Amino acid sequence: MFGMGIKEMRSKFFLAIILLTPIVVTISAHLYFQRVLQEGPYSQETRENGNFFKSYFDFNQFKDSKGNSDLISFEDGKWVLSVYITDIKKSEESIYLMKQLNVALNRDINKLKRVAFFSNKLLENDIEKLLVEYPRLTLIEDKNGVLLNVLQRNSSTDFNIENPIFVIDPYGRAVMYFDSKTDPKLILKDLKVLI
Repeated sequence: MFGMGIKEMRSKFFLAIILLTPIVVTISAHLYFQRVLQEGPYSQETRENGNFFKSYFDFNQFKDSKGNSDLISFEDGKWVLSVYITDIKKSEESIYLMKQLNVALNRDINKLKRVAFFSNKLLENDIEKLLVEYPRLTLIEDKNGVLLNVLQRNSSTDFNIENPIFVIDPYGRAVMYFDSKTDPKLILKDLKVLI
């Protein structure tokens, strides 16, 4: 009789392990991914010369003015250096710096594209002049300023005033942004690690 009790106890213990294993795995995975999302997917890799966005967001959620297609395409597998134009003078400094960083990347120059977003139609003439000076810059209209609001909510820098450079990975995930006072050499250091 005593041996029978141990057998039953072992089978109940074994059954408990079988039932609890998926629960433990699920909870562990959930906690791990929550931590990764809070820290950002690239926080372990860079030297933190830039600032990570407060929360993870994907550029594939933003649609063009007609709502039919993505605001920006990531089919070419390139990283994106970008700026949101709200102030022509500040954004021109960022656009110039983006060009210099692109050139400084040397052999990785083709892994990157430069994009400028805008929503203020009053700036359109000034932006057209910028495009003449920087012909390889892609201009994208954020019709209702939805992207600007998301950028603003997820950063400690005022995107309306500063017009900082921000980086998007080849899958459309916003990675980080650089304050206007960040040393270009430090920005380049982070880009070399990321790209």
